[in-house]
Amino acid sequence: MKVAIQGEQASFHDIAARQFFGQDIEILACDSFAACFDALSSGQVDRAIVAIENSLYGSINQVYDLLLKHHFPIVGEVFLHIQQCLIGLPGAAIDSIKEVHSHPVALAQCQEYLDEQLPRAERFERGDTAASVADIKSWNDPTKAAIGGTAAAALHGMEVLAKEIETNKQNYTRFVVLQPQPANAPDADKVSLILQTPKDTKSGALYRALGVFASRELNLLLLHSRPVIGKAWHYMFYLDVAANPNSPDLQAALQELDNQGCDVKVLGSYKAGHIAAG
Repeated sequence: MKVAIQGEQASFHDIAARQFFGQDIEILACDSFAACFDALSSGQVDRAIVAIENSLYGSINQVYDLLLKHHFPIVGEVFLHIQQCLIGLPGAAIDSIKEVHSHPVALAQCQEYLDEQLPRAERFERGDTAASVADIKSWNDPTKAAIGGTAAAALHGMEVLAKEIETNKQNYTRFVVLQPQPANAPDADKVSLILQTPKDTKSGALYRALGVFASRELNLLLLHSRPVIGKAWHYMFYLDVAANPNSPDLQAALQELDNQGCDVKVLGSYKAGHIAAG
């Protein structure tokens, strides 16, 4: 199986992919989320796995927009505990670091550490944590460091100068697994949807739409709004519902949404993921 990821070998995307599929997979490293979707669209890969939200950073809007554009079904998910490290050349000293390179999300997650321990070090945003570690190795400059995971440090023979430097230790990223066609998952217990209320929205339309889930005791795990392009001040809503897609309660809720004039698209149904160590 060939899987597209955003990032390189030993990145958190790589770890998440192997957590879900096992070690015996071929990875296609992509420079961007859009490139992952394009690889799946063109048939270069069988699956793609992309980060969609982080417990500290929040939702990754670009991925939500790409889901709407490409309509690839979500068939699984992985939660990864993200532990960030300051990584440099073997023997490098923290107080000598003048530059720190990493993905912008990783830099943001470690802002407090950088402010306190490396206030004079310049920060550079890069496309991937693992690639940043590879760059530090190639530059062979002990005054430059990267933020990334222990797997990237081990792969490139680099030294972990400081561990667990993220501001909040409850740092988790949710990754979703995509494939070209829907999967047959009889044990699915989670459904992802896109909801739009009617164009001639009256007061309380969203309240009434969400009420169809509450009245049937269907738990909403996520509610995320995105603007509808070309329709100023009109929004679509991404929902995750704890339910089997074939449950009578969910089917009744979807029918009532249709009766209200809502536009609903099912993004996928799958078995809910569990927290895994990063």
